[in-house]
Amino acid sequence: MNIFVVIVTYNGMQHDWIDKCLTSIKNSSMPATAVVVDNCSSDDTVSYIAKHHPEVVCMPQDKNLGFGQANNKGIVYAIQQKADFVILLNQDATLHPSAIEEMVSVSDGKSVLSPLHLNATGEKLDEMFRISLNHADGQLLSDLLIGKGLKEYYQTGEICAACWMLPVSVIRMIGGFNPLYFHYGEDNNYYQRMVYHHIPMLLVPKARMYHDRLFYGNPVAHQHKRVHRDMLNIVCDINLSFTKRLFETARAIVRAYAYDMPAKAYRPGGFLKELLWCAGNMSRIRRSRSKEKETGLTWLQTDTE
Repeated sequence: MNIFVVIVTYNGMQHDWIDKCLTSIKNSSMPATAVVVDNCSSDDTVSYIAKHHPEVVCMPQDKNLGFGQANNKGIVYAIQQKADFVILLNQDATLHPSAIEEMVSVSDGKSVLSPLHLNATGEKLDEMFRISLNHADGQLLSDLLIGKGLKEYYQTGEICAACWMLPVSVIRMIGGFNPLYFHYGEDNNYYQRMVYHHIPMLLVPKARMYHDRLFYGNPVAHQHKRVHRDMLNIVCDINLSFTKRLFETARAIVRAYAYDMPAKAYRPGGFLKELLWCAGNMSRIRRSRSKEKETGLTWLQTDTE
């Protein structure tokens, strides 16, 4: 198997993240090539990788491309190198040595796979991952409580892209990340496309990943332009009709104020501003929705396209 692990970095020296991340890939029971796409870090991430992990393919950028577009760069490289699988891994995450082998062993080539997302110490589930399990196959909870033993995999709803294993056959069907997104929300949009194209998300419980964060990787970035991200996830959802998009917009407004979201993110007029932005960019949004319904290497320009 030709496996590539794409890591997008931005100041990855903090907490020794990038060293731990790359070392975990090096210690994998199934060999994989690490590809780092650096979003113009202001620390020594790039030079540290060159000195301490010379086997890693490093692609420094001259500007911050955001999560999705930087991952697209790494995905394109992997496809050009005849990859069978592309794993997307956050810089603040590490893999258990058997994680890649466990996921490859159950892959059907038609589904996106995820390991269990644990916290940094492995003592409990990552908080965002725990929320994701609300949409998992009910058989998972049943098997745990009854003690029947876990299956090799379970179909779930959306799981955050801190660690995804993408068969290249899936990438060739629906492409890369949507360029309308910059940071956060890209994986929500990608999962919407997976639903539209009938691509399952599978959880592989024997595979383990450790995520060194409390809740969101960057709380400030997550809150910044939160309304904008929420609105994008509604207007870009190709599974929703125009009427349903209007309904979901109304629900988002009610939900924001009912749950007392931060006033700075959901201040009066915030939704109006974003609605005006959507109206002004409607042609881009329509083109985006049209492209997401197509099959092929959408938003990935490669020599193999």
